[in-house]
Amino acid sequence: MSLAQLPADPKEPLPLGEHARASVILRALADAPGGETVSIGEMMDAFGERAFGLLIILFCLPNMIPTPGIGSLFGVPLLMIALQMAAGRPKPWLPRAIEAKTVQRATLVRMVDAVEPRMRRIEAILKPRWTFLFSSAMDRAIGVFAALCAISIIIPLPGTNFPPAIALILIALAVMEEDGLYLGLGGLIGAAGLTYTTILVGGLSYAGILALMRLMGL
Repeated sequence: MSLAQLPADPKEPLPLGEHARASVILRALADAPGGETVSIGEMMDAFGERAFGLLIILFCLPNMIPTPGIGSLFGVPLLMIALQMAAGRPKPWLPRAIEAKTVQRATLVRMVDAVEPRMRRIEAILKPRWTFLFSSAMDRAIGVFAALCAISIIIPLPGTNFPPAIALILIALAVMEEDGLYLGLGGLIGAAGLTYTTILVGGLSYAGILALMRLMGL
């Protein structure tokens, strides 16, 4: 798709068709004409009816490459999106203060450049299978799981963000293609990441309590 085919108004949905791959949509968003920054609200508007899955992917991208400060910017909205999925909302909503937050377009392009080849490889092997797993109840369950992964991503500790982010990207892609096999694989990766986070946070909390007790002479 050429830049001339993209909407001049960032609030206009990207004209990519109902079944366009996530990697294609993200590339179109990154290459769309506009200013030096792009707001979260503009991204939501551009994604249209597929906003839930695509926003999950977008908010996880900063954890794929070293981008100081960007992960914290997207961690909270990721949690809010996940909770809305769990509640069964038909489309995502974010407060205006979060929608107004912007990211440098150059940073967005760099993130998409880094993950697009991997996403294309994953998309090439995704196909509809085990479709009985996909339902409104499963969407809510995925929302709960995504919320737990988002909390892990927000926690500022080494290694707590990458596995949950990878898991959520894989789950979002699997849902968009109705691939139950890779939905399960994403769940396993996410569960492993959450287990690691739980052990790390638990260990640090225990060490902190022991240090406090020693300081107090107990």
